[in-house]
Amino acid sequence: LFAMVILGEKVGKERWLASLGGFIGCIIVFNPTAATFQPASLLLLVSAMCFAMLDIFNKKYEATETITSMLFYGSLSTAAISAFKAFPTWVPVTTTQYGLIALLGVGANMLLFCLLRAFKYVEASATCPYRYTEFVLSAIAGFFFFAERPSPTTLLGSCIILPSVVYCAIVETRANK
Repeated sequence: LFAMVILGEKVGKERWLASLGGFIGCIIVFNPTAATFQPASLLLLVSAMCFAMLDIFNKKYEATETITSMLFYGSLSTAAISAFKAFPTWVPVTTTQYGLIALLGVGANMLLFCLLRAFKYVEASATCPYRYTEFVLSAIAGFFFFAERPSPTTLLGSCIILPSVVYCAIVETRANK
């Protein structure tokens, strides 16, 4: 929606369907039943909208800014926003934690680097369905690194997210041929 309104992109029904499928899969993963729903959970929707706007801004400025400057300003703004919550509760960090934080930083910047490169070749709305796979990848990482067993709702949601993304990829590939 933001890509249509702000960037003037034409979003076809295939992307809408894939995005809707991914969103429904995410809702199933979150499992917001009346018994478990917390009003603070609505912040997840705000967060998703903020990430969507970030993608829009990244797409808008990828033509005029270098990838290095976009990575720098993205990291700087994230640090500045996070500092307000971090400073009042800061505790000393161990060497191991510094290593893990560095690894997280490198991984996050690599992800953003790949996304910024993708924006040079595709519309911002084309990346939306693929963003839902982050939930599936997080569940896989949780299983392998932390021995977390995915819940039935996570498995069911993943069974909706993945086909939505595959559907979008197939349709987009055929359209480009």
